[in-house]
Amino acid sequence: MDFTQKMKLRGKAEEDLYFAEQDRALIEALHNMQKNGELENWHKSSKHDSQAKSQ
Repeated sequence: MDFTQKMKLRGKAEEDLYFAEQDRALIEALHNMQKNGELENWHKSSKHDSQAKSQ
């Protein structure tokens, strides 16, 4: 494995770590919203909002 291949792999690894951290943060936020009852009827309110905007 030459230097350029190692650098590409390092960049890919850094990118993977970054997006894994972003995913963890989003999942944690969703879990917190679920615990607080904020996700119970999210699909109903967004559907209602989009219908009200179109009228």
